[in-house]
Amino acid sequence: MSTPTAPTAANHLHQLRFARGATELLIKDIPEDKLCAQPGSGRNHAMYVVGHLACTDDFFLREFGGRAFALPETFHKMFGGTPTSDASKYPPFAEVKKAFDERREAVMKWFEGMSEEQLNTPTPEKWQMYAPTMRDVAFFAAWHEGYRGGQISAARPAFGLGPALG
Repeated sequence: MSTPTAPTAANHLHQLRFARGATELLIKDIPEDKLCAQPGSGRNHAMYVVGHLACTDDFFLREFGGRAFALPETFHKMFGGTPTSDASKYPPFAEVKKAFDERREAVMKWFEGMSEEQLNTPTPEKWQMYAPTMRDVAFFAAWHEGYRGGQISAARPAFGLGPALG
């Protein structure tokens, strides 16, 4: 019987890539006129989730990477509050998707540049229950994306779309 080894940076980067790939599959065939649709009551819609994930990556880079926000404050307010089904309240989806892609690329580069020592650094006290080390921040980010992806997945049947993942 083999002894399990500690997760490596590569494991956590894989989880971030996997979560993003799943979200990409979930959104790729949603009709543009349904991006802000909220079937049921008050669900987070695809536009909101994509913007929220962009803001979350931006937040992680500030919170743990010591960087300034790259996205404007208005973007953080728009995708950090309560979503609306009024598409006119949001930028074009291409702009939101661009932020989603760019912020994840920045997060990936940030994690790829960390040494094992940096990855094993404890996070501040307020983060201990979510991500005890910097290495765990990557896993938490992937979990958060999966959670938000589930919100998109739950709405897909209302648009006549089947499951996006096997």
